Amino acid sequence: MLKNYRPNLNPQKIKNYSLIINKGDTLRVVSSKMVEKGIIKNKEIFEFFAKFSSYEKSIKSGQYNIPGILSIKELLDHLNLGKVVQNRITITEGMNNATFYEILKENNLLSGKLDFTDFPTEGYLAPDTYFYEKGENRINLLNRIIKAQSKKINDIWVKRPKNNQLKNSHELVILASIIEKETGDYNELDLVSSVLHNRLRKKMRLQADPTVIYGITQGKKSLGRPLTKSDLRKYSEFNTYIIKGLPPNPICNPGEDALKAAANPANSKFYYYVSNGIGGHFFSKNLAEHNKNVKLYKSLVGKNN
Repeated sequence: MLKNYRPNLNPQKIKNYSLIINKGDTLRVVSSKMVEKGIIKNKEIFEFFAKFSSYEKSIKSGQYNIPGILSIKELLDHLNLGKVVQNRITITEGMNNATFYEILKENNLLSGKLDFTDFPTEGYLAPDTYFYEKGENRINLLNRIIKAQSKKINDIWVKRPKNNQLKNSHELVILASIIEKETGDYNELDLVSSVLHNRLRKKMRLQADPTVIYGITQGKKSLGRPLTKSDLRKYSEFNTYIIKGLPPNPICNPGEDALKAAANPANSKFYYYVSNGIGGHFFSKNLAEHNKNVKLYKSLVGKNN
């Protein structure tokens, strides 16, 4: 059968091809990449057999070393089993530019010079795992990550409800970065978002601790200590205990879930939250309830120490 046809049966002429399939690549994108690399000659035939064999949506992302001797069936099996080369790099949700700069710079498999000035504004790198070829230029990889975040931001911004408090997509990223840093419980992202939206609507200061920390460290290091009252009173353009509204730029690189939460807050009447000591928060509608939750948090911390 045609799907078992091998393009090259002379072992001495077999060439290995490097192919990177990114997360979200469609069958058409994958087949186009393989034509460009010379792995296949006819993308229509490859796409036909991928659909015919129900492999269309099960191709795994990653970097592949592909022998030119593979038949179409073997090639599809190869891509569906995910036989990838483990050249991967990860930017986690909430990571700062300065941290990822060091990761890129110290990776010996990448090539090319990289300066911190090559980075975009904080917030515009997409947290994810990326596959790369040995020798890939650092700036090229960085640009792929920037492009991925740009697409996510634009897609989420276009689909947002029109009645939220954000004036533009940059404000979306700023708010998402605060949400990302405020909670480790992804089940409450939309609730944290609702508090921040409610406070913006009432023109209340956001009073988000992570913004104060970023004003001190600029994301270049860990604060290494608890915030103090003097920290909260010290002016910085990021200190949301002092400034009104949002800070001028994001404070980290938010993930897709935080971006979606920033665009789609829960419908709540909450204006306050405080840690519950296990990664989430107690939410309250007014200051009296909030003060009770603060006392509850302090009592829980005291019991655990």
